[in-house]
Amino acid sequence: MSLDNLQDIRLFNQVVRSQGFTAAANILQLPVNRVSRRVAQLENQMGVRLLNRTTRKLSLTEEGSLLFERSQKLLIEFDTLEKELTKGSTLLTGIVRIAVRTPTIEFGFVEELTRELSALDHLIVQLIVRDEPIDFIAEGIDLALMINDLPDSSLIQKKLGDVIFALCAAPDYFQRQEEVKNPDDLELHRFISPLKKYPQNTLALRHVEKKTNSAHKIKPQFQSNDIRARARAIYAGLGIGNLPIAEVQQGVENGSLVRVLPEYTLKPIPVWSLKTADRKNDQRLKLIEKLLIDAGKRMCETI
Repeated sequence: MSLDNLQDIRLFNQVVRSQGFTAAANILQLPVNRVSRRVAQLENQMGVRLLNRTTRKLSLTEEGSLLFERSQKLLIEFDTLEKELTKGSTLLTGIVRIAVRTPTIEFGFVEELTRELSALDHLIVQLIVRDEPIDFIAEGIDLALMINDLPDSSLIQKKLGDVIFALCAAPDYFQRQEEVKNPDDLELHRFISPLKKYPQNTLALRHVEKKTNSAHKIKPQFQSNDIRARARAIYAGLGIGNLPIAEVQQGVENGSLVRVLPEYTLKPIPVWSLKTADRKNDQRLKLIEKLLIDAGKRMCETI
């Protein structure tokens, strides 16, 4: 079997997982007619029909089902062999597809990663931002970034760090309101908070030096499940809210924000990377995970 055959089998498998030529072509970033032609060439070389094609539906033939089932292990073994043969090379190449849920994109990790990519000229990173659940197989995802506690999963999980949130407000807000001198003063101010299933009338704070936790009453006036909507309300001077500490520090430096109760932060939110078992030893993903871990450390240096 030639390497071209292996690549054609990869294309065929992606078509099956994506349930169509168009969806597979979008994931692989190839013209649809090229994907269709390569699968047809594979059928001609093998002398069997692998797919039943209709205008509405794509289905596997008996031979196609056999190839799809048996080739999974073959491709994984070939990828492993290729990595072992090239592990001495310091040049990382190819495309890495990273999926991120929409809230995570605002936490600063991605911005920090892009700063490091200038030194990796031969590595192409494709970032997919979405709200829907991530399908690693169908979308050809190599690595995903998630926040908070993770459900039980067969995916390999690695903690990249924590996102720290700090209290802040626009300078204009305090031209009209009294200064916040201690956490109990928060109850006297308008608060901008996440929209939860159940009303949140208390805020948990952590003292940076003492490492102690405390809960304090708040009066939310504006709530949203979108962090950027909350940020706009904060910048507009509507009230006090919380944002990732890296953004708060930047706002303090450019004069658009004032940090409130700087001796306190909110509970850290863990950030995780997820990948499938067959990507466990992918050196490209290990490098990106390391860059993200370093990014997380830099973002917490302002505490």
